[in-house]
Amino acid sequence: MSATPESLERLERHLGRLFMIGLSLSAAALVCGLTLFLLAPNAPSRTWFLNAGLVILMATPIVRVMVSVVEYVKMRDWFFVIATLVVLAELSVTMIYALR
Repeated sequence: MSATPESLERLERHLGRLFMIGLSLSAAALVCGLTLFLLAPNAPSRTWFLNAGLVILMATPIVRVMVSVVEYVKMRDWFFVIATLVVLAELSVTMIYALR
């Protein structure tokens, strides 16, 4: 079954909102961490904020692919379901390898 223009528009809205939220949260955490680093270099929470900002930034594309899989399943567009699952597997392997 092919995707309708309405379903593709809904997918784009969801993905756009997801990117805005992920980038905003990441930027806020990084700004807090940098501010703490400049004002109180010995504050232990500065490292937490900086790490949280980077993890949120790295997780945003993975969550985007997960949302895409769910939306493509709803659209019953099986080619894109398989393609996005392959991308999700590649991202997961890369993330696991990077964190190891």
